[in-house]
Amino acid sequence: MKEYTFSIGHDAYRAQVALTGEWSLYDFAEFIIATVGFDFDHCFEFCDNLKNPYRSKQRYTLFADIGEDADDPGVKNTRISDVFGPGQKMAFHFDYGDDWNFLITCIAVGESSSKRRSRKVLVTEGIAPVQYPGHDEE
Repeated sequence: MKEYTFSIGHDAYRAQVALTGEWSLYDFAEFIIATVGFDFDHCFEFCDNLKNPYRSKQRYTLFADIGEDADDPGVKNTRISDVFGPGQKMAFHFDYGDDWNFLITCIAVGESSSKRRSRKVLVTEGIAPVQYPGHDEE
């Protein structure tokens, strides 16, 4: 089983995570959001255009899985191993209203010591962005 090591970046925040390639892009998105500390409450996509996701040629979208975008592959049945290889970069575009963009870089692919699907946060540095800045907690 292959293990994929990724860097997740947004401004001065960085995280390094490792996941086995059998996880879906949907599962990966959920893990990214949990790592950053956001609520998993919006649509998202993985895109090849790092500066402007709306102009991407290659996109994997949640909209495709819910029947609103037939042109792009979905995220629920696309595995990490189907998309990423060493050095591959994609933008993870979350919440189209607030336009959160995280740079996802596959920094290594190697053999996993685990016999099952696994995922873990290896390291974080910097202060994670705040999903809803300025909102008072109730």
